Amino acid sequence: MRTIVYVDGYNLYYGLLRKSKLKWLDLVTLFHHHVLDSSSNVVEIKYYTAPVLGKMSDSNDSPQRQRRYLQALRKMHPTDLKIIEGRIMASTPFQRLVSPIPEAPHLKKVQVYDFNEKKTDVNIASDMITDAWTDRYEQVVLCSNDSDLEGALAMISKHHPDKRIGIVAPITGDDHRRIAKDLSQHATWTKILSPVHLANAQLPDRIPHSQLVKPDTW
Repeated sequence: MRTIVYVDGYNLYYGLLRKSKLKWLDLVTLFHHHVLDSSSNVVEIKYYTAPVLGKMSDSNDSPQRQRRYLQALRKMHPTDLKIIEGRIMASTPFQRLVSPIPEAPHLKKVQVYDFNEKKTDVNIASDMITDAWTDRYEQVVLCSNDSDLEGALAMISKHHPDKRIGIVAPITGDDHRRIAKDLSQHATWTKILSPVHLANAQLPDRIPHSQLVKPDTW
C-alpha cells in the first residue's frame, strides 16, 4: 500500500521524547523498519515542527540542538523525509491563581509566559486531506495523539472509505485506552509507539559526510 506518514513533532516530543535520551531519532528508519509492516510502501514521511524559542526552553542550547537535529535529518534523508515548519507565538498574559501563594496571599493573578505552536495542526490536516483527494496514498498514518486532528480523519474516512487510516500514538505505557478516542474511532488500526521502537531507530552519533554530531546531552 502506498503510505504517507504524518508526524506531529511536538506531540511526539512531549509525549515520549522530552525526558528521554532518545531524541536523536531517525524518523525514516523508525517507520520503515520498526513501526509499519511489509505491506506498507512508504512513499513519504512528513515531519511537522516549529523552531523553539530560547525563553521557552529549559536550556539556552535547545534552539541550537533542534537546528542540528533538523540538519541531520535533512542530510540523512534528503528525499524520503519532508520537514514542514510552523512557528511558536509567545505572549505574556495575566492568569488567575488556582490557589493562593502563602508568601504573597494578596496576589490574585500572575503574569506568565504562554507559548503556542501555530500552523502545525492546520498543516497536518490540510496535507492529509489534500493527499487523500489527489490519491497520493492508499494508507495514511498519523503519529499524534492530538484530538484536534479528528476532523480531518473524519472527512477522509467519510469520503474515502477505501483508504486505510493508522494511528501511531506517542504515549507512555501500553494502555490502548489512552489513545484519543476522537482519533481511534476513525482508524483502521492503532499502535502505541514505545521506547523500544525509539531506541532501535537512532541516527548515527556522527552523520556521514558531515560535521553534524549528536548533542552531548542527548
